[in-house]
Formats: sequence, structure tokens, C-alpha cells
Amino acid sequence: MNVHATRRWGAALLGVVTVSTLLGGGTASAVSGATPVPDGVHAFTAKITFGDLRACTGALVDPSFVVTAKSCLTDGGTPATAGTPARPTTVLVGRTDLTSTAGHERAAVAVLPHPDRNLALLRLADPVTGVAPVALATTAPTASETLTIAGYGRTATAWVPDRLHTADFTVQGVDAATADISGASTGATLCRGDAGGPAFRTVAGTPQLVAIGDTSWQKGCLGETETRDGATVTRVDDVGTWIREQTADVQIFGLTAAGQLTYGVIDAASGELRANRVSAATLGFTPTAMATLNADTILVIDSGGRLRRVDVTGVDPLTFDVVSVDPGWSPFINMTYDGYGSLYYVDSRDGELIRRTVTTAKPASRDDLTRPVTVANSGFTQVSLTSPAAGRVLGQVATGELTSYRINGAAVAGESFSRSSLAATGWAGYTHVLSPGGGWYFARTSAGGLDRFRDANPVDGSGTDLTKFSTPVSTSGWNQVLLSARPWTGVVSVFGARPDGRISYTALDPVTGQKVASTVSRATLGFTPKALATLNSDTLLVTDGGALHRVDVTGTQPLTFTRTAVTGSSSGWSHDRLVYDGFGTLYGIAGGSILRRYTVTKTKPAAAADLVGVAVYNSGGGFTLPTLATVGKDRIIGTTTDNKLAMYKMAAGTAPWARSDLAASGWGGFTSMFSPGNGAYYRRDANGVVTGYLDTSPYDGSGADLTAYTPTGTASGGWDAILSARPYDSWPDSTRRW
Repeated sequence: MNVHATRRWGAALLGVVTVSTLLGGGTASAVSGATPVPDGVHAFTAKITFGDLRACTGALVDPSFVVTAKSCLTDGGTPATAGTPARPTTVLVGRTDLTSTAGHERAAVAVLPHPDRNLALLRLADPVTGVAPVALATTAPTASETLTIAGYGRTATAWVPDRLHTADFTVQGVDAATADISGASTGATLCRGDAGGPAFRTVAGTPQLVAIGDTSWQKGCLGETETRDGATVTRVDDVGTWIREQTADVQIFGLTAAGQLTYGVIDAASGELRANRVSAATLGFTPTAMATLNADTILVIDSGGRLRRVDVTGVDPLTFDVVSVDPGWSPFINMTYDGYGSLYYVDSRDGELIRRTVTTAKPASRDDLTRPVTVANSGFTQVSLTSPAAGRVLGQVATGELTSYRINGAAVAGESFSRSSLAATGWAGYTHVLSPGGGWYFARTSAGGLDRFRDANPVDGSGTDLTKFSTPVSTSGWNQVLLSARPWTGVVSVFGARPDGRISYTALDPVTGQKVASTVSRATLGFTPKALATLNSDTLLVTDGGALHRVDVTGTQPLTFTRTAVTGSSSGWSHDRLVYDGFGTLYGIAGGSILRRYTVTKTKPAAAADLVGVAVYNSGGGFTLPTLATVGKDRIIGTTTDNKLAMYKMAAGTAPWARSDLAASGWGGFTSMFSPGNGAYYRRDANGVVTGYLDTSPYDGSGADLTAYTPTGTASGGWDAILSARPYDSWPDSTRRW
């Protein structure tokens, strides 16, 4: 039988060849007839576990992405599709010896399947550091060429080997998408668990990824009786453009004057433009404003005042469908979405700023754009608006000033929003300012160029750390009349503490309220935690009843951390409630009723001196709050012993505070509250169930606009008794996703 016929018959055995069923409590792993790999060699190779169904191999091609076989991620007869993996998927990178703790363990949070090949990218929950991604080959494999393949699959003698193996294979023939291979040495073949394994050549000492393992007859693999030889690999050498586009982190949609949709992909770190496409079809109407909600959903207002939804059905080529959502949007311009559920737009007649809550990924009517709030009655006359973070908008004015706004809610005098000037001049020549999040800003020049900026802390209201890169993304070509960046959708990031000292982490979708991820640390704190506050995405403060400890989160999926004692055991940190407002202030309740306020001077406090300016409120008693959370700067909320929900506006020093009751009853029996900001409140009951509420104007002191929100019901059970959310206004923020 010729080589190509062998491959075709082998492909018929795809389900048998590529899957790696759990056997004897472990996964079948490693290339048969292969050589064990020394520690640290080919560290880019990844072991992938797809739920309890199978394990495969892959390769790190970017700090946040691993490539593997698409067939590894199928659930039963359901093929792998874009989005969250069908089963919990774990990726080990850089762990040559599986019995060791070397390398990195990451959860896969998204699947990006190739449309035409047995190839998929897995996006990791956290980037891998200290391991260099494998380089992508740019030349095709050739007949008689020798490639090395690494894998964790079964061997001739072991169901579950403990170590990565490699073997050399000879290319027998090359097709447009695949290549046929056979062992270059006796016994070399691919076994269960090797699917997705990197096939590479070494050039000047550097491995170059040419292909990944696909199918095999499995001759010589333990437990197999097949006598036919050979295997197939899927080529990667000619899909480098696709991989680079998928791993880039900035997507910008636009609309031309003719009504065509445009799509640009940029790598933020390098500024490289990796894709630039224009649709053949037109919208069929004149657009006046647009906002991108997610990867395939855009809201557009037409010149007749109708809000429409543009569903992107493909990006190569760029195609779309249009759905009518709601009439009555005629005066509105400068629309933007923050990725956390808030849609902002401006009334062109008077500069009024309005906010609505987006409750679904694809709004179909006005009912999906709820809770309208007028933030400002006038003054928002910026040339364009974008959103750099949750509850924030950014825009440039005609005089050249770049302004940043923290949005709090309805038009309460002096408190509906706060304004900061990031730059007094220099922005007059830009027609659009765009931000996907993460401190990245892109500005379109009047000549059609696109400049790139980096704000080291986009939530501090300061422009002193705003820098412009000397090399623009483009010097021309951006001639759209409207532009909109896809927001790096964020999560409500919640940490918890258990009586046994373990730390938990839960990520909530801020729009749907559903759990995106949930994990518990293996390690313990070494003591029983009493109170917990989250300073930022990788720093927690925990008390043990006498001392204060700093917990540095080194990974969230899986959850890993280190612990540092900030104060001694007799330092008086007996607080049973702690909360951080995201603006440099830590509040704590000690003795059941004494409220203390601390100024946090470092993002990672190392000693008591880093928590200064202690103020004591109502030392005679009165702050008997069973739960404590924060709404934002100088605002705390909590449930009371008489079942009320109270809000306190705190004054500096030991000055009085102002209390407002948001609810007169119905808030008893709750063990914990947490809030990331933006008026989102979550409460935990004695049964471990969390329910959510949204206060559309959290600074107005009224509960009239406080309504139930997701999640609700027993599906949200299992939460720890001590809970703390990362404030949206803290930095750094490593929880944003694209």
C-alpha cells in the first residue's frame, strides 16, 4: 500500500488513534520506541488533560497559548468549538518529569479551533513565564527530511510513563495540510496521548515547529496488535499568520463611509498589525455610532435613529448579519462599552452622558439594555469616547486635552463622576481614541495613521505614566468614519478563605453572574484565617486574630500563593472584618464594633509602617456590622444586626460619617458581602449561597435603584464564609480576558 493510501486508512482510525483514555488511574503517555528527555529540554512541550476523558500533547507557541490537535478537545461526538473548553482542561508546560513539581500548571480557558485543520489553540488562564515558546517554522517539510516528535503518550512498555519522550521520524510525503511520516529508528511510532505533540526541526540549535501529531496506526504501542506502520502529522509551517492573528490581543472594528465593516488585529506589546480586512457587503444604512460588545457582537446606531446589532459571522473573509434591536436612538453619538456590563453614549444635542446595563452577550431588544441612568446633563462634548476599564470612559476634546472619567452613577452634584486630565495638550489631531483595556490606548490621526500609547496605571487618574511609542501601528490606511475596540472583557474576581487555611478563587462573569472559574489552593496559610481583604489581582491581606499577613497570589488556576508576615502576633490585628476600597484605604472592624481606617502606602505592604494614618471611628461601639464591603472611594456598606443594609460615607481623619439605609429590612442572616465596585453587591447566606444586587447609582445614598441581579438561587452555592472581591479600581489587574 502506498504512503498516501496508508494515511487515508489511518485517518479512518482517528477516534482510536488520537484519544488517550484514562487507564489504571492515569493517562496513557509518550512516543513509543523513544528516548526519555532530560530535565529542562524541549520545555515548550505541554501535557494536556481534557477532563477525565483523555490526555494529549501540545506545544507552547506564545506565553498565553498552546497549540494541540483539535480532536483532543472533542466531547463525545461533539467537535471542538470556539469558546470555553467542553470539559475542564489542564495544561502542564515545562514539566519533563511528571512526578516533579517543575514547570507550570495552567487551566485552559478558551479554545480557538482552526477552521480547516486538526489544529486548535488553547488560551491559558495565566501566561507562562520562564519557558520560551517554540519558534514557528516558515518552510514546509520535505520528503526524506527527519523531524523530531515529542510526546507524553503511551510507550511500548508503559501505559503511563513519567517522563517526556522524543523520537525521530522520516517524512514520506507532503500534502497541503498534512505530512506522512514513519519511524527513523526501529520501534518509533506515535501512540495514544501523542496527538498534538510537536514535530520540529532544529536549525542552528533552535527548534522550529513544523507540525503536530495527528493520526497513527500505533504499531508497537503497548496493548496494540496492529502490524501496519506509519503516522500523519498536521502541518503548522504555513499557518503562522493564523496563529499570530489568534494570539494577538487587540481587535478593532470599524465602519467606512460606504457602510463596509472593517477588522484590524494588533499585537499590543509590539504594535504589529497582524490583520486588516474589509467586508465585501455593506450595512445598508448610514452609521452614526458604534460600540463593540465582544468578539462577534457590535451595536450600531443608524442615521434614522435605530439601534442595530451587527453579528460578525466570519473574519477571514469578513462577513456579518444585521439585526434590528430598538428605535429611538437618533440623537446619540460616541457610544462605548466597558466590557463589564456598562454601555455609555452621549446625546449630541446637549452633551448628556447616559449609561445602560447590558444583560446579555447579544441584546435583542431594549429589555436587554436596562437600568438607564443619566450620569451628566451636559458637558460630554469629546471628539470620541472609549472605555479603558470598568466604570471608566476616556476621550479627547477639540482643544487637545485627554480626559478620564470615573463614573459613579446618576447626576448627584459632585459625585456622579470624577474627572481627571491625563494630558492638557497634544491630542487635538486625533479623530478617535480607542482602548481595549489593560492600559493600552490607540489614537487615529487625521491623516489615517494609528498611534500607540501605554498608560502604566489607567485607573489612577494620572497621565504622568502615559507614554507614546515612537513607532506607530500604521502611518496611513485607517480611513474609517467610526472605530471601536473590542473590550478585554473582565471578571468579578473573588477570593475566599477556609477554616483549614486554604484559599479559594472564583471568577464571575459581570454580565451574566455565572461562574467562569472556581478553584481552591492545595497549600494552606498555616493558620485559621479571620478576615480577608483583596488589594489587587495578586495581593491579599489576611488576619489570624493577632497578626496581619500578606498573601501573594502567584497563580489563580491552579491557585498558588506565598505568605509574608506583615506584623507580629501581638500587634493587635484582631480584626474580624477587612475591606479595601481600591483607592488606597483599608477599613477594618475590631472588637465587634470599632472601625479603623488605614492608608495603604504600598501595593505590597511588608511592615506595619506601610499601613499608616490610623483613624478610629466610634470607638464606643456602633459599627456592629456582621458583613463589610466597599462601594468605592470613601464608601463602605454592610448589613446590620437589625437586618438593614447600611451605607457609610466616610470623612477623613476622625471626622463624622454619614449613614444611609439602602434597605430597611431583608438583609439579616448573611455571613459575608463583597463588591468589586460599579454598584454590584453580592451577599452570602448561612447556606453558602451567593445572590447579587445592582445599585445603579451607588453614591446617591438611596436604595430605590437597588435591584436583584445575578447570580441567584442554589446554583450559586458552595461559597466560603470569608469572601473578598478585587476592587475594579485597584491595579495591577491580571484578570482581564480577550
